[in-house]
Amino acid sequence: MKKIYYIISVLFLLCLTPVQAQKTYLKIYYDNGKISSEGWINLNKKTDYWFFYHKNGNKKEEGHYFNDKKTKWWIVYDVNGKIQRKIEFNNNLENGLSIFYNDGKIYKAARYNAGVKIKEWTSIASYKKDNP
Repeated sequence: MKKIYYIISVLFLLCLTPVQAQKTYLKIYYDNGKISSEGWINLNKKTDYWFFYHKNGNKKEEGHYFNDKKTKWWIVYDVNGKIQRKIEFNNNLENGLSIFYNDGKIYKAARYNAGVKIKEWTSIASYKKDNP
């Protein structure tokens, strides 16, 4: 009788113990064998920092995920590996500042709120004027 009680007690405790999710680093490849993307998944959702690549192997974009949605800062690169844009995200939508680059130099900036552009600056001087 004690043995049956012990087994039932152990099973009960196992049912109450939450199962820990296993965070895994995932790499996905193009057909040409070059890496397409890499980053962390947890419960089949992208999490933490991810990298995406063009077919030529250069970075395409990189940034943070939370619960399979883009969040925080993201960097977008052209096919040659030069930065095109830095973007703030929240819940998969552009939210905050977005900085645009041409040949390594900033040429404009914009502010977004929940995916909607609310302001754009075409010079550093105009940005500084509005954001002292």
